[in-house]
Amino acid sequence: MKWHDVRGEGGVRFAAPPENVVGYPGRGVDGPAYLPRSGIFFTDAAGDPWWVIFQESPGTDTRRSRVRGDVLACSEHHDELVHVRVLAAHVLRADADAAFRQNAPLSLEDAAEVAAGIRHPEG
Repeated sequence: MKWHDVRGEGGVRFAAPPENVVGYPGRGVDGPAYLPRSGIFFTDAAGDPWWVIFQESPGTDTRRSRVRGDVLACSEHHDELVHVRVLAAHVLRADADAAFRQNAPLSLEDAAEVAAGIRHPEG
């Protein structure tokens, strides 16, 4: 697993190959991270750090306004494995970005509530 600053995009990306991912069958993760107001991790009720990212669906439309994907919570690490929880599935990136920008969640639980409120587009 790795993360890096994204120069020119104003953000951070998180990635892990499929063999290091649990809970997202057959897929790795690689996407821009949503950031809490302070730091780069969302912490859960137990104080464990989580990344929250947008993972594009394979074969998605390349126009940013039409990009669909999943909002994922990815554990910082557990014995070298990344545990993934799907917070929202098959949503538009523009809607997910707007929801996180408008609501500015602080904890993983807050981020899950924001993701649950993202509108699921028709089709």
